Amino acid sequence: MLGNTSVIASFAGQCAAEQDQFWDMHDWLFTNASSLKSGNGVDMVKEAARNLGLDGEAFDVCMDNQSPKDLINEDFEEGRKFGARGTPTFFINGRIIGGLLPTEQFIGIIDALLAESESGELPQGVIEPTPTPTPDLDFEEETVTVMGDEDAPVTIVEFSDYQCPFCLRYFQETMPLVKSTYVDTGKVRYVFKDFPITSIHPQAPKAAESAECAGEQDSYWEMHDRLFQGQQEEWNNNPDAVNVFKSYAEELGLDTEAFNECLDSGRYADDVATDLNEGGRAGVTGTPTFFINGQKLVGAQPFEAFQAIIDAQLEGE
Repeated sequence: MLGNTSVIASFAGQCAAEQDQFWDMHDWLFTNASSLKSGNGVDMVKEAARNLGLDGEAFDVCMDNQSPKDLINEDFEEGRKFGARGTPTFFINGRIIGGLLPTEQFIGIIDALLAESESGELPQGVIEPTPTPTPDLDFEEETVTVMGDEDAPVTIVEFSDYQCPFCLRYFQETMPLVKSTYVDTGKVRYVFKDFPITSIHPQAPKAAESAECAGEQDSYWEMHDRLFQGQQEEWNNNPDAVNVFKSYAEELGLDTEAFNECLDSGRYADDVATDLNEGGRAGVTGTPTFFINGQKLVGAQPFEAFQAIIDAQLEGE
């Protein structure tokens, strides 16, 4: 089931693109943005597709199956990777331009870059350099979301989103090897922090809270694992996801009354938000992102990428 209006619009644009009519749907979506918010967005874009001359049946199948989901996720992650912190954000000849600028200023920037391409010099005073903030890697200590020897010479801090498909890939393919090779042998202390990207992963914050609530009963990592194991088939984009999380608590043998009260109360919502803000200050722009003794590693990297950094740290390089 699709979520808010912006998500519906993203799917509509990509489904129209499958029929080479992305820009027609793009323009319709912006023209009718207010109407979409007040009506049934999915039905409206399906009707719009037909009015725009698209194959309605094929468009419906694309929307209902959420075919462009991976592509949309990849676009989102790519934007965050390269520094997009909000919308609209533009990259013009590799220069990041954020926000809704006046038309004359936007044109002035393009003209300046055209001049630079011809003369090799950028006209003064048109584009101000964007300072790169110094990442704040002074992470708050965690007590529950940690595994491994507290005196281990290497610490890995992971910022993750339980609904992120790339985080799931890391969990399935790489994390078991990191754990068996380094965490279980006392070489790595592993810290998990939440970075739910709510705009495309609306169930992620409650999933993160579920793990924290399980942590009250010394079952944080058991819930962490169960959430990833059930991500795709059981709760991803499921509006009833909270009840799925509650069923996991029962499955894990937790005190369900205490767990349900914790989750319904939102007791850990502020903790999840704190992790999110902490990741932002550290320069996290997508998930999963790792800091290995402060060295940043982005994405669902293979085990060898972790091995190279960890071994170098262990060798004192």
